Amino acid sequence: MKNTLISFIFFFPLLCATSRASSLQVVASIKPIHSIVASIMNGVGKPSLLVKGNSSPHEYSLRPSDTMMLKNADIIFWLGSEMEFFLVKPLGYVDKQSNIITLSNSPNLHKITLPQKQQDHHHGGAVVYDMHLWLAPINAKHMAHVIAQELIKNDPKNKEIYTKNEEDFGTKLDKLDKELHDILLPVQGKKIIVSHGAYRYFEKHYNLQIIDSIMPNTILLGAKSLQKIKDRIVSEKVSCLFYEPEFDSKIIQSIANNTGIIVGMLDPEGLLLPEGPDLYFQLLRNLSKSIAQNCIS
Repeated sequence: MKNTLISFIFFFPLLCATSRASSLQVVASIKPIHSIVASIMNGVGKPSLLVKGNSSPHEYSLRPSDTMMLKNADIIFWLGSEMEFFLVKPLGYVDKQSNIITLSNSPNLHKITLPQKQQDHHHGGAVVYDMHLWLAPINAKHMAHVIAQELIKNDPKNKEIYTKNEEDFGTKLDKLDKELHDILLPVQGKKIIVSHGAYRYFEKHYNLQIIDSIMPNTILLGAKSLQKIKDRIVSEKVSCLFYEPEFDSKIIQSIANNTGIIVGMLDPEGLLLPEGPDLYFQLLRNLSKSIAQNCIS
């Protein structure tokens, strides 16, 4: 009897864990999306990430292991073709297209239309939106809801966990959002230039003033364009200039040397952060702290 009781005490937690665990194979395209999915799956399973490390989706090429990952996936979360163009053709070969969840189609998203000069670089005639949707916390919450509902549909036995995780994600994000508003309040009114136009949602949500981007279409700058930026920094008394991990720092250094502007780094895709459920929150916090530290003189 004693041995039976000991065995029960030892194995009961394992049985409980097994009942919660899911065999669901979930794939997420990029780090911010993967982080939100990981938060909703916490305690049930771990999603797989396609674009790992400091790779950017803008120039990513699938490896054979990635192709196999997509083939075996029960659910694939991505933003859409305007962000992860490298996935358009591979996703066309996925047997069950209903397994592909395009999060940029989530209901109630706040979307910002790209300026006309950037619209012209896209084909098809449809209105193109800024796809850095996760940089508005409200959008992250809407996407988290879609993610939770999709997981529940495919794994109903863990509905309570997914629902609770979505609630916890929203609560944690609301608390962080309030903290970041306080951090960025002194920056309001300061003029900012960034390396490329990824921050429209973040700028609008936190009432910032980003007046220009160095490479709005990731096209290499010519000497005249570079001089225009330098002149604008001086004439409009721009407070700070930001580059990103994959950006050529020599261009930034050239601008800084000629203008004396304070330079900082922003990582809107979390390229330098370890993947996982904490990445999204750390990404927002890092953006806010870097802007505050470099723009308040």
